[in-house]
Amino acid sequence: MKKLLSVLGAATLLSSSMTMAADYPSKNVEFIVPWSAGGGADNVVRALQPSLEKALGTTIVVRNISGGGGAVGFSRAIASKPDGYTVTIPTNATFTLEGLGNVAFTKDDFDYIARVLVEPYVMAVRPNDDWSDLESLIAERKASGEPLRMGASGVGSSTHIMTLMLGEELGIEMQVIPFDSGSAAVSAAMGGHIDGVVLNPSEVVSAINGDRLVSIVSTGEERSGALPDTPTMTEAGYDFELAQWRGIAAPKGLDPEIEAKWVEAVKQAVEDPQFQKAAQSMGSDISPLYGDELDQFVERTSKPLIEEAQAIRQ
Repeated sequence: MKKLLSVLGAATLLSSSMTMAADYPSKNVEFIVPWSAGGGADNVVRALQPSLEKALGTTIVVRNISGGGGAVGFSRAIASKPDGYTVTIPTNATFTLEGLGNVAFTKDDFDYIARVLVEPYVMAVRPNDDWSDLESLIAERKASGEPLRMGASGVGSSTHIMTLMLGEELGIEMQVIPFDSGSAAVSAAMGGHIDGVVLNPSEVVSAINGDRLVSIVSTGEERSGALPDTPTMTEAGYDFELAQWRGIAAPKGLDPEIEAKWVEAVKQAVEDPQFQKAAQSMGSDISPLYGDELDQFVERTSKPLIEEAQAIRQ
């Protein structure tokens, strides 16, 4: 009898799961952005939102839960039920937070649904008579012996780690000033409170086009479409290349059928002309990945970021 009840219970759970997957989505979806509104991740999610809503046939509620360089929002996401009604936007910060030991979760606590965009990091500084390009900036900082005070989007964020990595590569001291979001860091730089920022093109392009900040160098394989006059680190003579990525992830344990519906929705969304226009204006390359290829990408790119963050922590 116990065996029969156990089998019946398992069958009931399986039937319930299949019903949920078949009916999905039957209510609003919460999309957690682990940073404040107006930052790069927030801009991407809000650009995707209309297309995803159309593809999924439901309303997506964007919730900005900032704090800890993304730690608070990510922690809230993975504490949610893996039922497809709570998703978040994974980035390199998902890995650097783990490496710094600031969070209880690891990269393996997420089910990665899609990689959507890839974009470089950009080093941008306030206009200054002492520097106009990377070479003059390095020369001035080495002569003065003073650190470059650079803003990043939170302690443990990928922009925090990237700032320190750039300082090591360029041979100058970078003092990282963390902010709750990229937009807050940009505002501080434009106001002269810090020397500059290391962020993504989507977060700095408006300030650069408005002559409030000057872009010095980027870290992509090629120049950013949004900032075509900004040289890459490779062009500047450094063997350094690392890009940011943004996608969609859910708490571990997502039903494969629900994941398949999300993948199909993302495939439709990235073909939307409005989203493609938004991605171009943000300086991002649409570069979707799914399934095994995405899992391999996560494994490959997470390792150096986690190790760099661990080295900084020590």
